[in-house]
Amino acid sequence: MRRAPALSDAGRARVVEVFSSLQGEGPRVGERQIFVRLGGCNLRCDYCDEPDTIPIPSGTVWAAERVKAGIARLEAQRPHKAVSWTGGEPLLHPAFLEPLMRWARARGLQNYMETNGTRPAALRALAPLCDAVAMDLKLPSSIGRDCWDLHAAFLAEAPPATFVKVVLTARSTDAELRRVLALLRAAPRRPLLVLQPATAFGGALPMPPAGVLRWEDAARRAGLKTLVAPQWQHLWGVR
Repeated sequence: MRRAPALSDAGRARVVEVFSSLQGEGPRVGERQIFVRLGGCNLRCDYCDEPDTIPIPSGTVWAAERVKAGIARLEAQRPHKAVSWTGGEPLLHPAFLEPLMRWARARGLQNYMETNGTRPAALRALAPLCDAVAMDLKLPSSIGRDCWDLHAAFLAEAPPATFVKVVLTARSTDAELRRVLALLRAAPRRPLLVLQPATAFGGALPMPPAGVLRWEDAARRAGLKTLVAPQWQHLWGVR
């Protein structure tokens, strides 16, 4: 796994953009949020819809005060429910995020963490500040490596308002389905499972509908609360 970027501390980090849009994934779809997209990721998924954020480094160096100013400007234009800390992988920047998340909370904004679920130590430091954690559970068929142990450690640190998203491609396997079900059933808190058919990026093809419904049926039979939902932002034509 690649190292976190050196240029990230409590006062500055690499940021790609700060913008207002609708949450397009998971159980809070359609909610107006402010998105802070940080640069750099420790994984490379074949379905990534923000590939420009993967390289370490990516984005430009922002001071924390610039991020605050961007959030405050957008908040003044219309009401927002939460700040979505996204990327890239935002948990590459825990020291930068902690004071910003405290500041957002003080302004009455929720903290919505979008993460690939492979950095449990960083989550441990920030979990008390997270009002929602959207954890991507990465299948080996999509990223070319095994993250099961990291995901298990991450779920052990995850706060109650955590849901797990699994992106399903044409290459997702029955063996991966069994591992997903076993992992979530063993988690300290059984999170909501969101099954998301892949959007066609980077050559990845979505799992056919019959396959998605078979995963949903297996998850339901395993006692897991399950939601099937695509990436709506691309259907809406928004970021």
